[in-house]
Amino acid sequence: MIAKIQIAKNHMEKVLLILTALSIFVQNCKSSENTNDKIKNQRNFKFFALAEFLPYQEFELIYPELKKLDIEMILAVREGEIDSESLRRMKFRAWPVLKKEKGYWLSVWTADDFYKLVEEVLNKINVEWISLDFEPTWQITTNLSFSGSLNQFVASITQLNPTDEIYNSGKQKIQEIVDLIHSRGKKVMCVFLPFIADDLLDGDQDISRIFGIYVPPNCDEYSFMLYTTIMKTFGEKYGFKFERPEYFVYVYSKDIYNMFGEKSAIDVGLVGEDLFGNKGYNSPEELRKDISAGLAAGIKNFHVWALDNMKKDGKWEVSQWLDIRYIEPVEPQEDEAVLRIRNFFKALD
Repeated sequence: MIAKIQIAKNHMEKVLLILTALSIFVQNCKSSENTNDKIKNQRNFKFFALAEFLPYQEFELIYPELKKLDIEMILAVREGEIDSESLRRMKFRAWPVLKKEKGYWLSVWTADDFYKLVEEVLNKINVEWISLDFEPTWQITTNLSFSGSLNQFVASITQLNPTDEIYNSGKQKIQEIVDLIHSRGKKVMCVFLPFIADDLLDGDQDISRIFGIYVPPNCDEYSFMLYTTIMKTFGEKYGFKFERPEYFVYVYSKDIYNMFGEKSAIDVGLVGEDLFGNKGYNSPEELRKDISAGLAAGIKNFHVWALDNMKKDGKWEVSQWLDIRYIEPVEPQEDEAVLRIRNFFKALD
């Protein structure tokens, strides 16, 4: 009898141990779920919105919402409009741009005027970062955008090449701009077209030179414009049909990250339609796919273009596009058209 009681007692102790272990396991699972939920409510990348053409008062109206979403603007500080009071009531990265007739973006052709503009921005606006957008002049870009055939596009590119005198002088002035910004205790974000990354991979700046661009060695962040919607339109125009546009982001981002590490960033887009007729994302889900692909390649800094177009029927839809938290990094499947179009740009080198 005593033996039977002892056996029963031992059995009960085992049951209690099992129940205790099961209870601990359930609690750990709940805790893990709560932790995962918490992680997925936190953004796993830095997110900025490029704002370019609208009156500054418009951007000031949505500034409180951007702050709630933890979105900082990269705001075009337009030549001739630097004295706007709105610029003194917002925090942003300053993105200086010239008047369109003077070239708009930074290149060897515009470097002298750009130096004066950047100096004025530094003297009048208190910012931590200056964003330098390296592209050919507005007129050159317009001509390239409306090339009728691939042969005309290539012919237009080959005619760009600045003289040695213009290139060397502009290159020196561009370096002076970067050094000026650093001398004021500010940081420099340098932004380039995607195929400039291809140029840098082989250790030279041949393509950059053709486009009148110089890549300074001491930028604090290097961003590349990986606009899948624009490249998709470009590709289809010249016979390259993208099946998975996000693969364009992935393959370039891998090389960009390998070159610049934690200084890497990418510009993604387009939201809406640009002035050259390029169409944007069909939905925010396409933006998420681009960010996911960039994350899979190691990128942590994303700039979406353009805040200006996050409006529908006069009403802002900022949250719809920018209220993005955790995104799972996913390596997209290979897209042959992306590789073909990249090889096309490499052939220019």
